[in-house]
Amino acid sequence: MMKTEVTFQTEGGSFSGTVDERGVFHDALEHLLPDHLRVGRRITIRTPGGDPVYPDMFVGETVAHFRTTTFTVRSEPLRGQPGAWRNLGFDHIALAVADRQDARRFFGEVLGMQVIREDSHQTVLTTGNSAIFLFDTTPGPLNPGIPSRIHHIGFVVDDLAAAWHAIRSRGLQSDYMVLERDERWSLYFFYQNGDARFMIQLSQIKEGHRGFTDYHRFSDQMYDYSRGRYGVRFENHKMPGSGES
Repeated sequence: MMKTEVTFQTEGGSFSGTVDERGVFHDALEHLLPDHLRVGRRITIRTPGGDPVYPDMFVGETVAHFRTTTFTVRSEPLRGQPGAWRNLGFDHIALAVADRQDARRFFGEVLGMQVIREDSHQTVLTTGNSAIFLFDTTPGPLNPGIPSRIHHIGFVVDDLAAAWHAIRSRGLQSDYMVLERDERWSLYFFYQNGDARFMIQLSQIKEGHRGFTDYHRFSDQMYDYSRGRYGVRFENHKMPGSGES
């Protein structure tokens, strides 16, 4: 494992340490920043020259590209109050798979999805209005390395701050960081159901990245589940063997 020394400069001081250069900045934040600068905070990372750095960028190649091991981290309290918020629907699903190349071929060649990212961290395929993220089963950021499981499910919400308060009020397991990406802000947390634990990602898309260039491509072909009750039932008739009346 190749290591590199990284320094995060914050208003609360500088935090330095050795991290895996093949890892991503999300891991480095977890490793180097204290809780009071992460939990309930909106995190942005910049180079000394002001270039944006996002949590899914690789440490080693970013250090080499910008020729710096020092990054400015802005940690701000999450603004907003508890209140109403709306889940706008599935954005993506992420899978941890034993053979990522085979999964890439299946979703890409068999199901006709377009590959929009492929590197040692993840493979991302899309239909345009939704995406599948493929991860290896080797342990990584937010990835315990268990094969044949859902890695995480991503939703888009209209008010991430209000959603954060709602999730926190239920005591769900999370690092409670709000992380910046190129097109969105995201919060991750876990939901336990029996022996299964699901990671959920809630995102609020940045204003300049919202909407589709050709929404008719999807809206004219997709089914609108919000139109009403789904499925046909004859509930006034008894089902054989069900005991229903």
